[in-house]
Amino acid sequence: MLDGQFDVQVNERGQITIPKELREKININPKDNLKIGIDNQGRIFLYKKDLIDDLEDLIKRDLLNEGYSEEDFAEKIPERKMELAKALLNMVGETEKEFEKGDFTSLEDFKEELKNEDLI
Repeated sequence: MLDGQFDVQVNERGQITIPKELREKININPKDNLKIGIDNQGRIFLYKKDLIDDLEDLIKRDLLNEGYSEEDFAEKIPERKMELAKALLNMVGETEKEFEKGDFTSLEDFKEELKNEDLI
């Protein structure tokens, strides 16, 4: 079920304007990256890219660099996402242990350290 519908018109250059009410409702801002696709019934969908989309793009690029073809994506992408999820869970677990021991750095300290190393 759709949460509201909006009428838009395609201009001569193939562009549409996303109505302000919709942009505000789903927090679309200038320079945001969006994904557009088509479902099995031929309906167009549009959504705001998120971290998972960015990770999937990186995974695809890595797979291509490793010699896999796009035909391999259906099998390989879920495998890589699972590997990433496990790695992230391990990182969270290690971070929680460090935090419990009091071994942590504040964001301000981290920024200062990056500045000192001329990384920002």
